[in-house]
Amino acid sequence: MNHSHSPLSPVTFIERSARAFPEKTALTYLDKAISFSKLLDRSRRLAQALSRLHVEPGDRVAVLSENNVHAVEAHFGIPGAGAVIVMLNPWLSAADVVDLLKYSGAKVLIADKKSFQKIPAGLVAADTDVVKIMLVDGIEQQPEDGIVDYETCLENEDGHSSLEKFIKSEMDPIAINFTSGTTGRPKGVTYSHRAAYLHAVGQVMMIGLHRNSRYLWTLPMFHVNGWGHMWACMAVGCTQFVPDVSLTQGNSAEFIETIHLRKVTHLAGAPRLVRLLAEAPDKNDSLRGLTIVTGGAAPSTTLIQQLELIGVNLIHQYGLNETLGPFVVCEEQEEWKFLSPEARARMRARQGIPAIHAGTGLRVLDANGIDVPHDGRTLGEIAMSGNTVALGYYNNIEATQKAFRGGLFYSGDMAIVYPDGFLEIRDRIKDLIYVETEYGWENISSLEIENVLIQNDAVQDAAVVGVSIEIDGKPAPVLVAFLEIKESKSIDESGMRDYCLEHLSVYKRPQVFYFIELPKTNTGKVRKDILSRAAVEKLISQPIWIESMPASGVAVS
Repeated sequence: MNHSHSPLSPVTFIERSARAFPEKTALTYLDKAISFSKLLDRSRRLAQALSRLHVEPGDRVAVLSENNVHAVEAHFGIPGAGAVIVMLNPWLSAADVVDLLKYSGAKVLIADKKSFQKIPAGLVAADTDVVKIMLVDGIEQQPEDGIVDYETCLENEDGHSSLEKFIKSEMDPIAINFTSGTTGRPKGVTYSHRAAYLHAVGQVMMIGLHRNSRYLWTLPMFHVNGWGHMWACMAVGCTQFVPDVSLTQGNSAEFIETIHLRKVTHLAGAPRLVRLLAEAPDKNDSLRGLTIVTGGAAPSTTLIQQLELIGVNLIHQYGLNETLGPFVVCEEQEEWKFLSPEARARMRARQGIPAIHAGTGLRVLDANGIDVPHDGRTLGEIAMSGNTVALGYYNNIEATQKAFRGGLFYSGDMAIVYPDGFLEIRDRIKDLIYVETEYGWENISSLEIENVLIQNDAVQDAAVVGVSIEIDGKPAPVLVAFLEIKESKSIDESGMRDYCLEHLSVYKRPQVFYFIELPKTNTGKVRKDILSRAAVEKLISQPIWIESMPASGVAVS
């Protein structure tokens, strides 16, 4: 035992907050308030129940659930048993869920009835290592079916064991989160207790959480452990509200009313969710003073200006599964307040600089591994290192060695760095489009084009892909734009061509436009793999559309 060192783990946050604020409301779920002392008691009982089900340190325990109190408890009770949290996407197909259960080797599955109903229990028992399924909202099956009632399991324990009991090393895994898998089988990103602790503390500082904050859950808790926000909220002892998942899928009026009635101070979500609030009618001053944390995709300058006008404090962060979520923040500068709204929005749309918990572990490197000049032009790949970077990919040595090498995690995101040190993402490496111009080859960013397209007042969202098809035995490269149009607006292909003529260089103008609802993952990422395949199929079936292609062509990397 060392008097000056104990393992860092976020489970200590709930132990401390329950001592500091025992009767204060820690969490409200479906209008039922739970105090910090009660939440600690339930989390401890969960840890004991898992141990009784023969879960041992290092075992995996999966959670298949929409946002609820049980998902929060899992983030303390599972590591409290020495086990590893495996959060599963409840909107995946039954086959995908079973595949990930099998791959992770989870011994126990905690599930809500709604998410579990679509998965045959026999399939789980036959094809995975799961020996017990804990249903959180009642059971109809008999115990011999391998299904037990979550609440009954908790009632059988006394809650007297500290959650730190089985934590021996802060470098032990605390969670495995699967990537979205748009280009192949998802990879299980593994986090340590230390990384989760430091990331949570960093989020507290970066988004301004304190004990009087009131946090509304709009992020999916399964996605990167809700960006670590259940740990961050617990660290400062603030109150969390967990609404029904339908709140963010319904009308904006109900959403705004909830924010107002609950006196919400913080929420987080992708730009699409933020747009729902920014574009809502009759907002009045209901959102003034609200802090919104966004990431996953850069907010448009239009969205930033809309939020500024209604008094919302927007915090733009960037990160990946492999960095426990937010790792970079657009740190507001005092001198920006003297800029015009348009110029200020452009500055705030950039990804920014390392977050506090990231330290100095952020670089943008060229193909030779040399840091790119801070000239706002030279592209390089974002690489990260530090205390909140993942340990690697679970049971996947090849992928780990490819992405984590030389003391760095290579993100696959391409960025430029401005003279002030702020970086701006231009694209994923796989989404860069190479174009042939009169003076040679240029690599352009689909993100750059998309950012211009969504400045059009009629465009809700945009995705651009470069594809190559064969016509008469020769390659025919085409730049294709997929557009999602706002319900209250309309625009046709001719209108978009005129808009691009005014706002884009000739070799950056899409030659083909499709007006669709963009296919996305459950975490809001556009499925460009689907769009690329669809574009090729449509262009082959209707090759007349490429007649307007300019002399300078497009090639897909």
